[in-house]
Amino acid sequence: MMLRKSISSVVGALTLLALMQPAGASTSCHLAALTKAPELGTFYGRVVDSDTGEQQVAFRASEQTPSASVLKVLTGISALIALPAKFTVETKVYLVDNHPDTIVLQGAGDPTLSRLMPPSYSTYPKPARLPRLAALALAHMAQGAVINHIIVDDSYFNGPAFNPNWKQSDRTNGYVSPIVGLEIDGARLNPDLTDKHYSSVRVSDPESQAVQAFKTALGQQAANASVDALPKSPLSLTEIASVTSSPIESWVDHAMKFSDNTEVEFIARQVSKWMNLGTSYTSIQRMVEETMANMGVSTRGLVMHDASGLAANDRVTPKLITDALRAADVFAPALGDFSHYLATSTSAGTLSTRFKGANKLPDGAVQAKTGFIPGLYSLAGYVNSADGHRLVFAFFARGGRVGGGTRTKLHSLVVRAFACGARLTN
Repeated sequence: MMLRKSISSVVGALTLLALMQPAGASTSCHLAALTKAPELGTFYGRVVDSDTGEQQVAFRASEQTPSASVLKVLTGISALIALPAKFTVETKVYLVDNHPDTIVLQGAGDPTLSRLMPPSYSTYPKPARLPRLAALALAHMAQGAVINHIIVDDSYFNGPAFNPNWKQSDRTNGYVSPIVGLEIDGARLNPDLTDKHYSSVRVSDPESQAVQAFKTALGQQAANASVDALPKSPLSLTEIASVTSSPIESWVDHAMKFSDNTEVEFIARQVSKWMNLGTSYTSIQRMVEETMANMGVSTRGLVMHDASGLAANDRVTPKLITDALRAADVFAPALGDFSHYLATSTSAGTLSTRFKGANKLPDGAVQAKTGFIPGLYSLAGYVNSADGHRLVFAFFARGGRVGGGTRTKLHSLVVRAFACGARLTN
């Protein structure tokens, strides 16, 4: 038994060593045979040498396909290109002038704002803290002041809170929340990752969840306070407290690595707002089109009914995704190297359990965005190939027999790209 295990280990090591070498003359560098696997259904794909711009592989490369979460790369790139470096937002508290018992809680479209304090923590790194906002507000009010009214200003975004292109079950199963100006912890029912009762189910009324948490943090001074809507007539206000979100780069990094639908939807609306295009889901496609145009990328074939790829009627082409990824690679000084925002098989995120066994690759060989919706699996990103070439790829497996084995077949395509590098072809 021990001998068999040792032989298996040696064979595995030799296999990995072979993968880490450039493809020899006897190695097949054609991808077509691999793409015919039944688990890939109808296959759409493209591979481009990022160093030279040469298209190496193309299967239905200009045809539309549902995107799943690969669509997120367009939102992430747009945010890093369009928004100022270290862009942040502030959730604020105001005192209503001449009404010392009335405060306004103003949201700023920060889904990472957290009601948790250490040692508890949510999935979002270094978030602004709602209890700290409450403490700052109390510190700026008269000692012992009683708060009788909390007005909620949730005017930061417009449009429907829950995209009509999403299934209602997407909220209850934790895939996405309503997108509103005031939200905490991505509207999760219980965001505390230290709690065995953690729940990613999203509440239906994020504003109420946030303001109730804020009221609790204010303590006895607001124990009997009513929660009121923002009146139509303007109020005379004095700012008394604010907390600042983590930078947008942190949002993008988390959203890409963990495929956080809610976070990506907020990112898209922040970019659209900055570009004066509106903040409804209907403004997202125009925002991406304008940003891609500024990078010299054609968005022909793009249909974006949301920013996250959760909508079943979203459409992209492999050409669009690979062109965007290559453009982001060229724009690396402005983006901070977009590939660093994507998951790897050795980092936390959606690739942490992938590219194992026969498809194992060296650390850092692939950085990619995963995607899945019923009937479609997708994978797109960068491959640092064994011959030193940097490739960009976008693969989509649709319909047919796509299922549990599809991921492995997609991985095998990436492994072939890694081994062949510049020699890869259809």
